[in-house]
Amino acid sequence: MKVILPLCFLLFSTVLFAQDNFKLYHQQTENGFVILADNDEFSPVSVQMNFRLENLNSTKGNNKVFVIPARTKKHIITNLEVIDRKKRIKLGYESTYNHGNHLLKKYDQNFKYYLPFKKGSTHWVSQGYNGAISHKNENALDFKMPIGTKVYAARGGVVVDIEESYSKNCTSAECAKYNNFILIYHDDGTFAEYTHIKENGAQVTIGDKINIGQFIGYSGNVGWATGPHLHFIVFFQRLKERVTLKTKFLTGKGDKTEQLIEKQEYTRSY
Repeated sequence: MKVILPLCFLLFSTVLFAQDNFKLYHQQTENGFVILADNDEFSPVSVQMNFRLENLNSTKGNNKVFVIPARTKKHIITNLEVIDRKKRIKLGYESTYNHGNHLLKKYDQNFKYYLPFKKGSTHWVSQGYNGAISHKNENALDFKMPIGTKVYAARGGVVVDIEESYSKNCTSAECAKYNNFILIYHDDGTFAEYTHIKENGAQVTIGDKINIGQFIGYSGNVGWATGPHLHFIVFFQRLKERVTLKTKFLTGKGDKTEQLIEKQEYTRSY
């Protein structure tokens, strides 16, 4: 059978991770085509496929979200089967993809996070969940700390992204694009981002497995910031948005678990 294949491929990505790390492609089969994905990221990737088909049928439906496991090759998304071999065939598709499992709804709500600074130190929460300055409708925490303060992982996971090249700072939202950060993926499907780290301040690399309480980098005052601090946020990554989550932290000697409150100081003695 001779197949005529005008292919239209449009890709829209909502995070700036390297496109070389995620690839969509097709291969011809006896009955039509198979749509495949290579995911070299250290977290799952969700992809929404919108097929434009003529004389082809998708065995797994259309305009759906598919989740590609981390570090996988030739993951089958769907098969496209020819309906009538005597008629011409056209295949086109648009895709939107992002880190994480878009379909995930449950997570470990009772996980006890470490305070993200060293044992024996005390830091002030300068802005809490839904804070009036820059946390409106966002469950994020700002820990006031001098530039160069050591930052420690609040939870174990794997490093999936790092940005540490910027040094620019301003107090308006237009500087958010200059935020430096370390992004860690947790085993329950959530992510944590440690933001405003100093230029070249990351002490880990993408793919590193991180233990809770591990030193990961130095705080800074880079991007959208009104002063030196660490911005900490835990979230589900959806295709086009983050669903931010409130977390519980061990405080004091580690014998108390609580949600942190704006304008309060907390000491890590564990």
